[in-house]
Amino acid sequence: MNKSSFFRYHKEFLTWVIWYGDFLKKINDAKKIIPTNYQKAETTEAFVLRIAARWENLCVEDVITSLNLDSNVYAKALNLRLRKHLTRDECKAILYGHRYIDFKSVGDLKKFGKNYLNPIYDPFSGIQKKESEKIDEFFTIRNFLAHYSEFSKRSYRKMMIEKYKYLKVPEPGYFLNSITRDGYFRWSDYLVSFQNASADMMKIIGQI
Repeated sequence: MNKSSFFRYHKEFLTWVIWYGDFLKKINDAKKIIPTNYQKAETTEAFVLRIAARWENLCVEDVITSLNLDSNVYAKALNLRLRKHLTRDECKAILYGHRYIDFKSVGDLKKFGKNYLNPIYDPFSGIQKKESEKIDEFFTIRNFLAHYSEFSKRSYRKMMIEKYKYLKVPEPGYFLNSITRDGYFRWSDYLVSFQNASADMMKIIGQI
């Protein structure tokens, strides 16, 4: 295994992000097939879950690739005796075993990378503050759409009121389909942040 694995997974992720952006644009421009704002908002909300899943998968694959290339920092942190170069299956086994690994935020990713990954194979350290904040915002929206719990609803409402100054909080789809001062759909801001984060991550590991 070599660093090309990082490139492969990031290329796949960026291909999906571009596709989602093109598709969402077509949805919002549609006049006949998806004519109402409600239908457009509902469709956009469904894509939030897909995009979030793609990002989560990318991050897990990056962790596995990093450990596969060098597990020494992880082994030292947990006082384990491991070979430096583990197979991907071995990396998966020690990383999450029978449970799915769940990073709560970009800060959580960066903390994990700092504590357990070799710095030269730690892509998360490259993610800039602006992108971190936008991705965390996106996951606040995702969590609300995925769970509709009181906690996720409060987090979403707090973001809408404090960050975006809404007096009447819109449903996520309407918010994402709204137009920014720059004349772009708001969902495009989030997709650009994912693209920028990926580029920053690749720079750290020398793939750009």
